[in-house]
Amino acid sequence: MFDRVSEKITENIVKSGTVVSDEKELYLFGIQQGLTILLNIGTTVAVSLLLGVFWQIILFTVAYMALRSFAGGYHASTPQRCYVLSTLITIIVSLLIKYVFLHIFICIGLLIFAGTIIIVFSPIGNENKSLDDLEKTVYKRKAVIICIIEILTAVVFLCLNLLSATVCLMWTLVSVSIMMIVSAFKGKILIAKK
Repeated sequence: MFDRVSEKITENIVKSGTVVSDEKELYLFGIQQGLTILLNIGTTVAVSLLLGVFWQIILFTVAYMALRSFAGGYHASTPQRCYVLSTLITIIVSLLIKYVFLHIFICIGLLIFAGTIIIVFSPIGNENKSLDDLEKTVYKRKAVIICIIEILTAVVFLCLNLLSATVCLMWTLVSVSIMMIVSAFKGKILIAKK
């Protein structure tokens, strides 16, 4: 995504003598990843500020990243598609948080339904990241623990009458479960085509 910029920065670092040329590829990769992360953070902050849901999207993003990294699910095939997908998720969740009011029983129902999907079916690998048996066991345990912590945190927020925070965590679990379902269906379609 930032190939030219990363290449230029890496070349300047190598020319300055800070890095030996043997490590150029490693630094190039690190700079590309760093710029991509900065773009994602900048976009998330901009969207959340523009829509007036800054703290809610920060809560959503932290909870989403923690859970998604172990629960798995659909992953875009290129960094550009990943960026577009991440931005779409941020915009959609921001709009849902800001404009969609759900009755508390619907929120609880969605929280339980999405949590159940995550607990029962995680981790879901994909064609870009297959998991061996040990990874499946470790990721499952971590996904279940994080999911339960997020559900309990949502309940605590609800008891403290912090409904906006509960809704953020509900959309986190719903988003992660949707990504898992998409990956599972995509995997079945790929298997059927072989």
